[in-house]
Amino acid sequence: MLATISHTRRKVPAPSAQWPVDRKINLVIEGLRGQRPVAQLCREAGVSTAHYYRWRQRFLDAARAGLADPGTEPSTLKERIQQLEAENASLRVQVRIFQDVCVAD
Repeated sequence: MLATISHTRRKVPAPSAQWPVDRKINLVIEGLRGQRPVAQLCREAGVSTAHYYRWRQRFLDAARAGLADPGTEPSTLKERIQQLEAENASLRVQVRIFQDVCVAD
């Protein structure tokens, strides 16, 4: 009879699920500096290079979007909040008037 050898693998959660965002950012920035090979950084951190390159792409995409979108400037956001607050106040007044008219009938 043949003996079967079974290998038991310990399930390890994916690094992306367990790593804090700051730790991912630090790894990506260290890789972008180029002072050490990415493969070495990943080996020392215990993460695959595929994870690193995925995180790097997301990091660069977010940076690009943040720099390209003028709507995210703090002054623009403050102005938009003021507009929305004024619109909200106007709508509240309209709702009160509508309720008064409906109740009066």
